Amino acid sequence: MGRWRSLSICRVNPEVVLKNSDYKNLSRYVSSYLGSLKSHSVEINDQEWNYLDGGQGETILFLHGLAGSKVLWRSLMQSYINDYRVIAVDIPGLFVEQRFIGRKHTYRELANWLELFLEHLQIDKLHIVGHSSGSCVSSCFASTRPSMVESVTLLNHHDVLSDDAVGHPSTVLNTVLDATNEEGWEDFQKKLFYSPPAMPKFVQRYRLRSMLKHKEGFVQVVQDLAELRPMAMSYLRKIKCPVLTVNGSHDIFSPLEFHRSLKSQIPWGEHVLIERCGHASFLEKPDDILAIHKSFLDSVKEGAESLEYGAGI
Repeated sequence: MGRWRSLSICRVNPEVVLKNSDYKNLSRYVSSYLGSLKSHSVEINDQEWNYLDGGQGETILFLHGLAGSKVLWRSLMQSYINDYRVIAVDIPGLFVEQRFIGRKHTYRELANWLELFLEHLQIDKLHIVGHSSGSCVSSCFASTRPSMVESVTLLNHHDVLSDDAVGHPSTVLNTVLDATNEEGWEDFQKKLFYSPPAMPKFVQRYRLRSMLKHKEGFVQVVQDLAELRPMAMSYLRKIKCPVLTVNGSHDIFSPLEFHRSLKSQIPWGEHVLIERCGHASFLEKPDDILAIHKSFLDSVKEGAESLEYGAGI
């Protein structure tokens, strides 16, 4: 049977939480540039792709969601490098500044590309962490390449069942594109987070320039993925490895009803709900995500060791 947990955080002065969390996250982010995480590039099908790589041990691959990038994972990755090798890559199409040339951005195409990427890095076994739309890529890869994937963690899996105004791809697209002005950015932050963190103005300006420059291609990617929404759930039922799903209590893009659907689709998985958390859980509650995920990885390792022991008998 699957497991269901609700993680609740004690209430304290909201202003203190915001200031302390902003400072802590900034410190973690700065230290990640001073640590062992390094930027690299690899050529796949005549296109060059950038990725972050660091640490030693079993591999964890981090996959961002729509309009995200590898750098969003940098702070969290730094917390794993003493025990794991951690990798984050810019995903074609989901990363607004780079797309496939002459091909649609389907989950299977993205999974095929991901396999080529891992071949270049000579990785044949790994744990995957996917966020939002990156969770769909994660489940597609895990279900079609079961021998490679040791565990899958789905953070804030985007709601692919609902056709209401909030969850529909066209609404999500408009939400992202509206963030290209100051007022739209503030609204975007409110939708992503339960308690939006402080964000430097230069980040807003960079996002504005990037989205305006790549708007046409990004719209096409969203349309490609929107056609595949019915298929996304089918991948979940075919996953053979241990699965962890994490959702925020105030995630409008992955509401509680959809999280319950994930539980029914993956009854053998572990399902965690973080209170007072929005869609960008790994940015808003990084310490909680780290604790939950490392506990899950420990249980996966214990399960693998018990199977090996049983096989020896």
